[in-house]
Amino acid sequence: MSSTFLSSYLHEVTSSLSNWYTDNYDFYRFGPQPQRSWKTLIADYLGRRGYLLGDAYSDGVMAAVQLVEAYLAHFEWLYNQLADDESREILIKVMAFRALGHRRVKLPLNTPTYWDELKLMERLANPSDFIPLSFLNWQLYRMDLNAVGVPMQLYSTPMGAHHQFVLEQYRCRSHGGDIAAEPSDYVIDAGACWGDTALYFAYRSKPDGRVFSYEFIPDNLEIMRRNLALNPDLSNRIQVIERAAWDKSNLTISVQGEGPGSSVCVGETGAPDAGPLTLAIDDLVRQQNLPIVDFIKMDIEGAELPALRGAMQTIQRHKPKLAISVYHRLTDFFEIPEFLDSLGCGYRYFLQHSTIHAEETVLFAKANPRCRGKVIPIQVATTDS
Repeated sequence: MSSTFLSSYLHEVTSSLSNWYTDNYDFYRFGPQPQRSWKTLIADYLGRRGYLLGDAYSDGVMAAVQLVEAYLAHFEWLYNQLADDESREILIKVMAFRALGHRRVKLPLNTPTYWDELKLMERLANPSDFIPLSFLNWQLYRMDLNAVGVPMQLYSTPMGAHHQFVLEQYRCRSHGGDIAAEPSDYVIDAGACWGDTALYFAYRSKPDGRVFSYEFIPDNLEIMRRNLALNPDLSNRIQVIERAAWDKSNLTISVQGEGPGSSVCVGETGAPDAGPLTLAIDDLVRQQNLPIVDFIKMDIEGAELPALRGAMQTIQRHKPKLAISVYHRLTDFFEIPEFLDSLGCGYRYFLQHSTIHAEETVLFAKANPRCRGKVIPIQVATTDS
């Protein structure tokens, strides 16, 4: 069988079914492992000894097939569109993890270096200066990142600071060169949460870059403002957009969840006192009279595809580098690149994954250099601010 998504995926699944990892659980993200039942203790006993019963093998294969079978043609398309072997390997590994879980599949990031870096980040957290959260009972500690080469202080979890400033989850290092915010870039940061991404992009784009960060949840904004105040040399180039990115502007928002897990439901056109509203990126670019958009990042809990539709004219005109989260919905893995491909911008696609579990898969896109310099004239519909 030639190398296709299906053949590579089935090979990964079947070769993983005899695994039984005991060092592959992210307690930083999910807390202590739940107490196990007698059934799981027996499975652990058998797994440690390499036993794989016929039914368990068949169940594992069937679970893996059922995960992707309805979308197989789309995954084959994506597999062939990805620009390098590393991205294809990440796609296969992440899908196998989603099907089989942390006992069977170990993602590439899980190395001794990863755990050593997290321990270092814990040592940078000030235990006497923190902001308590109701979200998963997390605490945001004041952290000095100079020890990891970043002249910045902010309130964060050690895990979050590691993802953002050590792993640089919105920077793609590929054989074809980096896809990242660069000096003097104009960046749109959709999903700023507590401001760590805004500060990261301001740091990457100095001295003359600007960052436009979408965030509208009051609790997140309060923490974000504290983080910006800690870094005045960076925050003076950050503009907070207290709206939600969507395909149309001035629609009302209702919020589900909290903290970094907040998602939105969008309703009808809002009255002036309706509370937070949407703002399409195309309208933001018009209102701010931006001469260029160099980089767009999105991590907005499943709203990425509508927000990209609201940025269609900006993408076609400026062909920015893109870092788009695709892990919130299985269909985002292919629907987002399929939409981008339909715009005819000549994008090349890469995948990176920044955790040892199923979250934080990011699609990176970069236009062909021959296409990037072309500017397509557009007309942006007028909307009220």
